[in-house]
Amino acid sequence: MEQIAVLNAKDHFLPKFAIIGYEREDENYRNDHYFSYHEVAGTKLTAGMPLTKDTARNIFTCLEGDLIKFRFKGMLPRNLIHFDFKGNFQLIWYVHPKQRMLYFDAQTGIPSGKYPLPKLIFKLEGNSLKVFALNRKESLTEDTSLYHAPLLNIGSHGKVCMGNASMDYDEFEYYEDVMGFVEQQFFRSVFTDTHHNNLVEGNIVNVMKQNFEKPSFDDGVLIANKMTLNQLYEN
Repeated sequence: MEQIAVLNAKDHFLPKFAIIGYEREDENYRNDHYFSYHEVAGTKLTAGMPLTKDTARNIFTCLEGDLIKFRFKGMLPRNLIHFDFKGNFQLIWYVHPKQRMLYFDAQTGIPSGKYPLPKLIFKLEGNSLKVFALNRKESLTEDTSLYHAPLLNIGSHGKVCMGNASMDYDEFEYYEDVMGFVEQQFFRSVFTDTHHNNLVEGNIVNVMKQNFEKPSFDDGVLIANKMTLNQLYEN
C-alpha cells in the first residue's frame, strides 16, 4: 500500500513560496527578464504575481545572516574605501606605494625582482579582482581620477587575469585577512601578458627595466582611464 509522507513543520522546512524567472530575447539579441512570485497552497503553486521590490527585500533579509560571513577586527582599516555584501560580496581598498618583489614570465623580457609601484586600488567582487592606479599627489575623494595599473595581466577595465592563482578566501573570518590574502595572491602571481596598450606612457618593458630596484615609482608615466573612484562602487 502506498504511503504518503507527512512533513511536520517543527522538523522540516516546508515550502511556502516559489520565484520563477523568465527570459526572452528580442530581435537585437538583447535579453529581457521577468520574475513572478507564487505562494504554495497544499501541493500546488498559486497564480503568479510580479515580484515586487518589497517582497524581494524581505526575502533578502532572511538571507543576510548567511551572507555576512566576515567581520572587522576592530576599527575600520584606514585604507578601506568601500565594502558591501548585498547581492555580491565587495571590498574596495587602496594599497600604499612601495617597492615589491614581482615575478615575470621569461618571455616578457622583464626580469623578476624588486620594483616600485604607485598607489593601487583593489576592487574584490566575489572572486573577481580589479586593480587600478592612483596618483599619490591627488587627494582621495569620490571624484579622484583612476589610472591604468602599470602591470601585466590587467585588462583595460581593470580586471585581473589571475591564471591558476587561488582566490578562495572563504576560510577567513576577518575582512582584513581577506584583503591581505588577495594582495598576497596578486603580487606573488607570475605576470605574463600585456592585455592592452595603455599600461604606461612608453613601452612597459622599458619602463619596468628602468624602474628595477628604484625606491619610488614615477607617477608621470601613468595613463588615466577616464574613470573616477566613485564609479567603482556605484556600478
